[in-house]
Amino acid sequence: MSAPAWVAVGASLVVVVWLGLALVGAVREIGTLRGRVDALEAAGAPTTQLETGLAVGAPAPAWTIATPGGGAASSSSFEGRRHLLVFADATCRACDDLVPAVIAAASRGTVPPLAVIGRGDAAATPGPWRAADVRVRIGSERGDEVSEAYGVDVSPSVFVIDEGGSVVARGGAVTLDDVLGLVREAEGVRIVAAGGA
Repeated sequence: MSAPAWVAVGASLVVVVWLGLALVGAVREIGTLRGRVDALEAAGAPTTQLETGLAVGAPAPAWTIATPGGGAASSSSFEGRRHLLVFADATCRACDDLVPAVIAAASRGTVPPLAVIGRGDAAATPGPWRAADVRVRIGSERGDEVSEAYGVDVSPSVFVIDEGGSVVARGGAVTLDDVLGLVREAEGVRIVAAGGA
């Protein structure tokens, strides 16, 4: 083999070793990041403050969602009652754990009645998200009309709506404890409409 061929082989070997080391470093970094995320989730990291969306005190927009059974559910079924709106996405890993837990809590009366507003085809609503309880409404929005009305761009997101139809707490939530924290935050909050007493 000639000298230029040995140089080419040597250079190729150096490049392959360098790429291998870079790949090992990248895999380690991904593992470190995954470990940090898992630790935050296990520690019950505080709720995420929503950067966008309706402010506390704002009137909650009316909404209608398609239910998995082909019907519709709307905000009118919660009129005059404190309730939760949980915005979730069937492709969101945190939603897979949170939605069944918050549905069970609503069924037990641990949290106020709630609506879970998903995205996409209502018939594709995951089985564990389906509830047969009068305190819970499950469905999917048409397009992004409800998410846009509430300014939601992160799932899961939770809004606490008071008896008068105003937002009294809001935030991102990963665990049932996060939701319970928002419910506690909203306790005793009363929004007085302009000109009201």
